[in-house]
Amino acid sequence: MGQNQSSGTAIGAAVLAMLCGMRYLSEAGTFVVHLVLLEPAPQYFVGTAWNGVLAATLFVGGILLLLRRTLGRTLVAAGTALALVATLLANGAVSAYFFAEVDGEPLVTGDEVAFVLFVMTFAALVLSVIRPTSDWLEGRRRDDEEPSKQDRLPGW
Repeated sequence: MGQNQSSGTAIGAAVLAMLCGMRYLSEAGTFVVHLVLLEPAPQYFVGTAWNGVLAATLFVGGILLLLRRTLGRTLVAAGTALALVATLLANGAVSAYFFAEVDGEPLVTGDEVAFVLFVMTFAALVLSVIRPTSDWLEGRRRDDEEPSKQDRLPGW
């Protein structure tokens, strides 16, 4: 039972990472539409590449984390950390290279929505780096915890 409890942090990090990945995939898609419909501009190329890399990193990291691969944890932590840095530092004219705009308005409008996306990204980062996630990836159990049925050796 304790092993299932500690898996919650890893599963939560993976789900949040994939949800964040969907957000960056929508940003990348918007930049691609801008490239196709509007004149090619450097910020569209940079935005497509940046958001595409973030989306891929978060999706692949989330899936690998669910498969109990340490690389998944690393990808989720790196992807969410980069997303947070871009969110905090990209303002003014630089934000056009990271966040897509439609008719002069960013895709994420409203302070509440932006705050929820920020908290979701931060939560994925925290959940991916805390100790219970590491323990779950390594398959550790507490001393007083019995192994699950599928982890028991014959004759245990």
